[in-house]
Amino acid sequence: MLVPIICSVIYREDDIWVFIVSAAITSVFGFTLEFLTRTTEKAYEFQRKDGFLIASLCWITAAHFGAIPYMLYGVLPNPIDAVFETIAGFTTTGATVIKNVEILPHGILFWRNLTQWLGGMGIIVLGIAILPRLAVGGMQLMALETPGPTKEKIAPRIVETAKKLWGVYIALTLLLILSLVLAGMPIYDSIVHSFTTLSTGGFSSKNLSIAAYNSPIIELIITFFMFIAGANFVLHYGLFKGEFKKFYQNSEFRFYFFVTIFAVLVISIQLWAEDYHSFLKSLRFSSFQVLSISTTTGYATTNFDLWPSFSKWLLFLLMFVGGCAGSTAGAIKNIRIMVLFKKGYREVYKLIYPKAVIPIRVGDTPVGEDVVSSIASFFLLYIFIFLIASLLIMGIENEDIITAISACAATFGNVGPGLGKVGPIEQYGYLSNFTKVILSLLMLIGRLELFAILVLFTPAYWKN
Repeated sequence: MLVPIICSVIYREDDIWVFIVSAAITSVFGFTLEFLTRTTEKAYEFQRKDGFLIASLCWITAAHFGAIPYMLYGVLPNPIDAVFETIAGFTTTGATVIKNVEILPHGILFWRNLTQWLGGMGIIVLGIAILPRLAVGGMQLMALETPGPTKEKIAPRIVETAKKLWGVYIALTLLLILSLVLAGMPIYDSIVHSFTTLSTGGFSSKNLSIAAYNSPIIELIITFFMFIAGANFVLHYGLFKGEFKKFYQNSEFRFYFFVTIFAVLVISIQLWAEDYHSFLKSLRFSSFQVLSISTTTGYATTNFDLWPSFSKWLLFLLMFVGGCAGSTAGAIKNIRIMVLFKKGYREVYKLIYPKAVIPIRVGDTPVGEDVVSSIASFFLLYIFIFLIASLLIMGIENEDIITAISACAATFGNVGPGLGKVGPIEQYGYLSNFTKVILSLLMLIGRLELFAILVLFTPAYWKN
C-alpha cells in the first residue's frame, strides 16, 4: 500500500496520506493477529479442509482492506462500491463502478491496477514466496488458488515453485513495459497497463481503455501479451529454460491456439462483410477483442456491443471458455472444455460399442475418472450458479435478459465488460447494492474456482 506513494510524490498529488493511513490500519490489524497467534508449539500442518477456509478468508480480507484507499479519498464513499472495485481488482475481473477514471490521482489509479497485478498470479502464491512460514501446508493453499483441475510444480519445494512463477511473471511484466514504452505509450500508462495485461485484469487508466491510444502497434503488443497471459505459466518457465517444444507438445495450448485462431477468423470475416469493409481493419479489431474476452482481460478498442449478433454472441461464449489452466485467466478453462468434449465423444462411441474401455487422455496422459467426474461436476455447478444469479438479477433489477446474463457471465468468468447496460463503454455503478454483492460473490467464487468457497456452505464442512 506504500508503493503508490511514489506516484503521488512524482505527480505532486494529495493522496499520499490515504496510503499512509491505509497501510497503518492494515499493519495494526496484521500485527495484532500476529501477536494473538504466537505460539511456541510445533507448526501445524494445514489440512485440505483448513485450506478451504484460509484461502477464502485471505481473498475476502484482502478485498476489504484493499478498499480502504477508495473510501478514505472519497472516490467510492459507499463501502459496497469500494469492496466491489477491489474484488474486481484482486480477482482480475475488471468490472468497475467508477464512471471517470481519468480524474483520479495517479496514486489511486496505480493502486487500482496494482491490485490486479497482485491478484493475477495470486495473493497466496505471493505470500508463500515471501513468507516462509506459509510453506507449512502451502501446497494445500496454493492448489486451491491456482486455476485448473490439475496442479503442476516446477520445483520440489512449494516455496521455490512460488518464487519461480513470480519470477516469470515479473520478467514478462518488465518486457511488456519496455515494449509499450518503445511503441510510444507514456511510461506511467505502460506500467499500469502492463499490470493489467499480464494479470488479464483489464483495468485501464483511460475511460476509453486501449481505444484511447488509437495505435495499431500498441494494440498488437497488448494482443500478443494477452495471448501469453492466457497460457500456462509453467510453459513460460520452460521457455525461459530453453524448452521450446513444450508449447506445441502441450495439447491444451494447441486447443487454446486453434480456438483463438478460429474465433478471430470467423469474426473478422463477418466484420469485413458487414461493418468495416476492410479485412485488415476487421482483423485488427477482431483479434484484439477475441483475445481480450477469451483470456478474460476485458480491454476494449471498440464497442463490440454494436457488432453483428453472431460475432457478439461468439464473444459471449468465449467468456465461458477462458484461458489455460495455470494462467492468469478466469472462466472454465480450455483443459476442462477438452475433457468434456472427449467425455461426450466417449459416451456416443459407447452407444455403438458398449463394452469398450476408452480412457480419456490429454496428450499422452490418461485422465483419471475421478478428475473427469470432478470436471463434469464443475461444469454443471458453473452453469447452474450462472443461471440462478442471472434470474436473481433479472428479478431484483428488472433488467433485460442480455444485460443480466452478460453481467453474470462477465463477473463469474472474471472478464469485466459484458453486453447491454454493462457493455464495454459502460460500468456497473448504476446497479443496486444487493446486485453488486451478488456479482462480488460471483467474482470471488469464479476466481477460487467454485469448490473452495461453496464447500464452506455445506453443513458437513463444519462437523468435526
